[in-house]
Amino acid sequence: MKHWRRTLVILIFAWEIVDAVSTISRPENILLDLLARPFAPTEGASNECIRDSKIYFAELRKYNPWALQMYDASAKIPPGVISGNIQQLGNYDECLQIKTDQNFIAQACSASVQFEILKGPRRSLELDMKDLLLQVAKAANLKNVPDNSVDYEWTWCVPSTCNHSEISEALELALDPLKIDGRLDFAVSVNANSCHTVVTDNNKFDIVDWSYIGVLLTFLTIIISSTTYDLYAKRKAEESKCKDVKHSYLISFSLYSNGKNLLSTERSRDMIGCLDGLRYISICWIVYGHTFYTEAVGVKMDRSRIPKLHEDWSSLLVLNGNIITDTFFLLSGILLAYTSLAKSTKEANSSVNVFNLYLNRYFRLTPAYAIVIGFYSTLFEKLGSGPRWNIWIHSNKLDCRANWWTNLLYINNYVNISNICMSQSWYLSVDMQLLWISPIFLYPMLKSNKGALFWIIAITGIILSVLIPFFVTFFLKLTGTMLYYKSMQDVTNVYLQIYTRVYARAGPYIIGLSFGYLLFKTKHYKIRISTIYIICGWLIAITAGISAILGPRGMYFNNHPYNKWEASFYAGLHRHIFTLSVSWIIFVCVNGYAGPLNAFLCWRAWIPLSKLTYSAYLSHYIVLLYNIGSVRTPGRLSTFSALHAFFGNLCLTMFLSLSLSCCFEMPFMILTRLILTPGRSKDKTELIFGSTNSGEGICRSSEDINNSSTSSVNSVYAISKNSCSVYDLDIQTATAGKIIESRDNLNDCGSFTPTRPYYLL
Repeated sequence: MKHWRRTLVILIFAWEIVDAVSTISRPENILLDLLARPFAPTEGASNECIRDSKIYFAELRKYNPWALQMYDASAKIPPGVISGNIQQLGNYDECLQIKTDQNFIAQACSASVQFEILKGPRRSLELDMKDLLLQVAKAANLKNVPDNSVDYEWTWCVPSTCNHSEISEALELALDPLKIDGRLDFAVSVNANSCHTVVTDNNKFDIVDWSYIGVLLTFLTIIISSTTYDLYAKRKAEESKCKDVKHSYLISFSLYSNGKNLLSTERSRDMIGCLDGLRYISICWIVYGHTFYTEAVGVKMDRSRIPKLHEDWSSLLVLNGNIITDTFFLLSGILLAYTSLAKSTKEANSSVNVFNLYLNRYFRLTPAYAIVIGFYSTLFEKLGSGPRWNIWIHSNKLDCRANWWTNLLYINNYVNISNICMSQSWYLSVDMQLLWISPIFLYPMLKSNKGALFWIIAITGIILSVLIPFFVTFFLKLTGTMLYYKSMQDVTNVYLQIYTRVYARAGPYIIGLSFGYLLFKTKHYKIRISTIYIICGWLIAITAGISAILGPRGMYFNNHPYNKWEASFYAGLHRHIFTLSVSWIIFVCVNGYAGPLNAFLCWRAWIPLSKLTYSAYLSHYIVLLYNIGSVRTPGRLSTFSALHAFFGNLCLTMFLSLSLSCCFEMPFMILTRLILTPGRSKDKTELIFGSTNSGEGICRSSEDINNSSTSSVNSVYAISKNSCSVYDLDIQTATAGKIIESRDNLNDCGSFTPTRPYYLL
């Protein structure tokens, strides 16, 4: 009873205020009149809407509980408007759960009202809406109103017989007295997808949804069958370890084997250990940056804090955090160069199999990618609800259903980018496009007599990757990077012309190819550098890296005039500078000059986590969009709240990526390797000994290293640590011969010194 009494007191008090001031045309009174009264349609609305609205108003005057709930669930004038509390979502769940005794149900509709402040003199002594908006901005300690406009969002609980256009017309009519010719205008928008009822939120499945479910069930059947077969085969420990190709195909989808390989902390001797730590730290930075972004654009009570973020130096780690994606381009280039050179040296083959290169990358990455796109297009929308659910989730569904093909062709950073499916997927397209042009660099790189040509092409590519962003920024008068809250049009232009373009990202990738080439060529040499040079290198790398991140801080200040030279130089150089700083870290780690940092980055716990980075990149936005789409009430923006959200998002992302990797990414990686490289001796060895990923890599004899050719060798030794035995392996027939030697301890290659190449299993 106390609850109802408080409600009645509030209602009566609010209506008395409205009645008392309704004849006064001051802007705050007009807004109070609009938000304190229940929704009333215009005369041009449908008969059903007018009839049911009158019923609602009459029942409200009788204090009917369901009418009181509808009124209570609608937006009111909130506290904290000056600090940026401009989004009032009402009580969404209360509205949808209302059960009336009439022929309609309640629906929650969100309206966006954008006030546009025009340049013009005041025409009377009376204050108008422009004065109110500007003074509110002044009270909020804002230097100006961004883009001369202020956006408000209000949610009303109205009869379901009123459609979105009728609600929009009612709001426009109620706010019309606020318009001042040449001084203030406004636009009201009520999208059809912004209206929700308990019926519309109960999503129905269509043919696309059922098709996707069918695909998932098919894969589930394959995974269960593969895992069952794998576990059954493991019980046959007493049988020969010789396995045929069919066995590897059958266990490719096994959760047991894939999970075991995923969680393995073994690292190949030829691998660059510090890359594991860098890769996982980079994905964490990306998840944190995207978390902060979704927190900032979400429903917040203190939005006025956002235009002042740049005043805190640490905020640049987020505001300019997109630079971390260039670390992935660097690592991608390093690994491509390093592994290509290793393969070429092992197989004594300096040619580039472009067909295999493209197919291998496409079929390793695309299946998991396609599964996530399918999820966006079908089931994601059905997993939640909220007043802003359609803004974030439904819109992604429509974009993915319309433009999925641009994603799978890896051209969505150029085609229909304004309606891109999965906003973070531009990176995958750029990375694939860089792979498409990589043979230009790989061909001279792999030729022993073409080293000079490689460096000429690489240096030319790096110079072009500096000049093209420079001139695009200069002639289009773009900002040096995306200055997120200064001008949305400037942000959009940089995103479309620079941020997502392959020519702007080619520099870090080519630097990675060049650095990978140097690392491979010097891996058998001990590089000695004096302490003074190491210290100078660290000082230069740290200063350059921090400058690249913090460089655009001054551009955020309103009193900082636009300088196209400053913007152009920053746009052309900052990614290369940051990439070279990261390259220094890798260099000192590889050559033993990083001390504790190398131990940290090479920590074996990073290995399983680094294997999940691709799946994490694909899936992390699912968690972020769910959170921002299902929000019900305004929150507060702070570093602590962002960190709190980040750790929760990261844990959920790791869980999703674990499932995605074991079920789709790793199986197709195995299948791709089996199909595209059926004749490689290492694959045959793995098939014989029942291992698809030993994790130990190849240990080569001294003769093999000196000779650097195995093409004339018909057999090799294979050392099995599991059975503590050395086998004579025939490469041509892929059959294991007699046991050459058996010992109790074969933990390293030094325990057995053959005269021919050998493999450690």
